[in-house]
Amino acid sequence: MIAPRQLPIRLLPLLALAAASGLGGCVTHSAQPMLSRAVVDARAHRDVDKAATCGPLSSPVSVGFAFGENQLNDLAAPALNEASADLACHPEAVALVVGFADGHGAEAEQHQLAQVRLDAVVKDLQRRGVAAARIQTQVEGKAPAGDARRLVILAEGRRW
Repeated sequence: MIAPRQLPIRLLPLLALAAASGLGGCVTHSAQPMLSRAVVDARAHRDVDKAATCGPLSSPVSVGFAFGENQLNDLAAPALNEASADLACHPEAVALVVGFADGHGAEAEQHQLAQVRLDAVVKDLQRRGVAAARIQTQVEGKAPAGDARRLVILAEGRRW
C-alpha cells in the first residue's frame, strides 16, 4: 500500500470515501435480494395457492384481424398469450371464442369469415395447450360478459 505521504493531497478524500464505503479491502459485500413467497414455497416444494398468484380473468380479450383477413398475424400474439396464460392459471375456467366479421359484404360471406376467424383462434389456443373440452364457440351475435369461470375471446376484425 502507498503511504499517505506519497499520495497527492487531492486523492486523500477519495481514498477516505472508498475506505468508508467498503471499497478499500478485498472483501466485497453484496446485498441478497428478497425472495418472493412463490419462490420460497417452490424451493420448499410447497403448493402455492393459484388464486394468490393469478389475477382475475381479463375478459373480454380482443384478437384482432386485418380487414377481410382470416389469418392470425403478429399483432394477435399478445392477446393470445394473455388468454392462454389466464386459462393456464385458471384450470376451472372455459374459453368462449366469439367469431366476428367486418360487417361488409354478403351475409353468407360474413358468416363464413367469422367462422374461419373463430377456427383460427381455437387452433392457436389448442396449439398453446388449451384442451378442446375447455373451448366453447359462438359465431357472431352478442358476446356474453366474462366472469370468474369464463374467459370471452373476441375474434374480430376492423369494421371500417
